[in-house]
Amino acid sequence: MPRFRNLPRPLAPHPAGCRSATLLAALCLLAGCASRPAGEDAPLHRWTQLGPGGSSSLRSIVAEGSDCPSAIVDGARVPLQPRASATTASETRRPTPDSPAFRPDFAVTACEATLPATAREVRIGNEVVPIPVSDPRRIVVVGDTGCRVKVPASGPADPIQDCASASDWPWPRIAAAAAATQPDLVIHVGDYHYREYCDDPAKCQPLRERNVVIGYGWPGWRADFFAPATPLLAAAPWIFVRGNHENCDRGGEGWMRFLSPLPYQQCGNQAYRTGGQSTLGNNLTADAYRVDLGELLTLVVADNAAFADYLPLAQTPDDLAIFRRSLRTLATLPADRPLWLLIHKPLWYGLLPADAQPNALQTFVRDGLPANLQFVFAGHEHAFATINFTAAAGATWRPAQVIVGGSGTQLEAFDPQSPLYEAGVPGSKERAQPDARLYDGVAASSGIVLNRYSFLLLEREDQAWRGTLLDADGRTLSRCRLDGAERRIDCGFPARR
Repeated sequence: MPRFRNLPRPLAPHPAGCRSATLLAALCLLAGCASRPAGEDAPLHRWTQLGPGGSSSLRSIVAEGSDCPSAIVDGARVPLQPRASATTASETRRPTPDSPAFRPDFAVTACEATLPATAREVRIGNEVVPIPVSDPRRIVVVGDTGCRVKVPASGPADPIQDCASASDWPWPRIAAAAAATQPDLVIHVGDYHYREYCDDPAKCQPLRERNVVIGYGWPGWRADFFAPATPLLAAAPWIFVRGNHENCDRGGEGWMRFLSPLPYQQCGNQAYRTGGQSTLGNNLTADAYRVDLGELLTLVVADNAAFADYLPLAQTPDDLAIFRRSLRTLATLPADRPLWLLIHKPLWYGLLPADAQPNALQTFVRDGLPANLQFVFAGHEHAFATINFTAAAGATWRPAQVIVGGSGTQLEAFDPQSPLYEAGVPGSKERAQPDARLYDGVAASSGIVLNRYSFLLLEREDQAWRGTLLDADGRTLSRCRLDGAERRIDCGFPARR
């Protein structure tokens, strides 16, 4: 199957006959005329995403009042259908104290169509849309990309990230640099939307003066994800993992409209950090699904966004049953294919107390994971980190874990509440080797932690994978070797900053 690596570009100027002669419509298409039928407006954004059951979904976003576009798939017209309609002013009015994340304003329509498995060339309008390749060899992994703005009217608040600064919020640079690697596939391990609210007049005035867009509706989603991601959306198909910032009590409405593998459902009225907040049971949690990459690798995409990973199993007993149900596909996969798990909240990581009792997901893992599960890719911790485990006598083997959580949102290094806070001493909390802590009772045998803005490029050579950690401008930070048989990833520690 051919690879459409080049970024979209305008076609040649339309021949005069394309504007008027209906008898020459087919010739115009071959000559490079726009394929959009008369009356169709150009989409604001377009992309391809991989989903359950080996499906590929064409998605687009159009302005309110515009029709969904049509794709030209191998010369045939395939209309995209409305997935979620624009909201009206009456629909977005809500009485207090409803959550501001409930039914925010989306003056756009989300559209979708199923891409035939046999598709070889796809266009929407004048733009080539990337399609899956049968044997992907270059995979970009990003995570935690949005610009952090969450400031209550009073009381403590997270540090405000400067969304107008290319150095303080480098997601646009990372998206461009990742697109330049010409990937076959992009994986985002969650947390797309961080521009939540800013209610303190004194703290928020500088943001207003710089016209920083904030909010749970379409303007916030476009500023935080879609606009900066444009070149990377055009470079390759994507796999989207849901993050906790896409819970129904936060950016969940945008997730369900645009990126969810499920048919659109409206999020319920939930309030963040209250008794009515999102949980696995009320968050429209999708079952895990598999994505086969050729004959050599299977990915499992799981939604653990609303999982209270900081609580022990005794406080979230229902979560274990949900994990057993939603992750049941793990037990049905062929045992002779390498397997990678894609989640947002890691199985084990340094933001959880070392003495914490096992949570629901760790308890599920204790029952045993497939022997062919080699790697777990996650985000949530705003850093790059790897953890390897060596099986002790009688112990269950664990897969290696890779955290890619430094692709734009404020790093742990800048958060005074984080154990990785560097307090003005760059690199002071980075590690070339694990510390002595235990991860659910087991010490890591090796692994690194880097507080650097970055994304990961995975490249396949024969049946082995190697990785390159790149900074926001595409420069190499670290080179990694993935050993699937040993469930191990070894990454070189870069020079101290």
